[in-house]
Amino acid sequence: MPANHEVTAPAGVRLRITFATERTLAYISVLDLGRIWERSLRRAGVPLRYSQGFNPRPKMQFAAPLPTGCGGAAEWLDIWLEEAWEPERVAAALAGKTPADLTVVDIVAVPEDEPALSEQLTTAEYRLWLREVEPERVAVTVASLLTADSLPRPKRGRRSGRTYDLRPLVESLTVVAAPAPWTAALHIRLTARPGATGRPDEVLSALGLADVPRRCTRTCLNKS
Repeated sequence: MPANHEVTAPAGVRLRITFATERTLAYISVLDLGRIWERSLRRAGVPLRYSQGFNPRPKMQFAAPLPTGCGGAAEWLDIWLEEAWEPERVAAALAGKTPADLTVVDIVAVPEDEPALSEQLTTAEYRLWLREVEPERVAVTVASLLTADSLPRPKRGRRSGRTYDLRPLVESLTVVAAPAPWTAALHIRLTARPGATGRPDEVLSALGLADVPRRCTRTCLNKS
């Protein structure tokens, strides 16, 4: 241990960045968010590891894309470096290099051979603030959803025309207090496994609240 008894963070070539997004960054795609992170890390001088070939790309990996219109309070991004840096060094290098609506919350070193974050995820939790709706109405629709045996929902994209069951993907759903100007709020925990991922907008649609003005934040991700 150093003479001043300070504990030095371990250096690593695979680092996990916990970050938050809000406002304008809640409406961009995961591809655009990746470009923002690449640009910020390059500006900070962080020695990213790149793939080989004609179009080298930095080795970065998000845990899970954010639904469009949803901010994140504790998102995860893994990055691989060409040389080992301490998390504190990366955090210091990034200071002032990220957009105003992107905040670095924490950085830690993780084993380089750890499975992909997407393979470790189990659930994701969301807070949705609603306006122009009475809490009593929300509570009634929530109770109805939770007692349903199934919630058939249409699949998107190439599988349009088919349905899936949303109900087993909703692990918990509660009505919580909402600060003004919001009139109601929901806390939702959804399954977030490969091939079985719940979406907060689908829950709102199942509740009949798809058109209610809202704000969404993914409050945390949970992994095995």
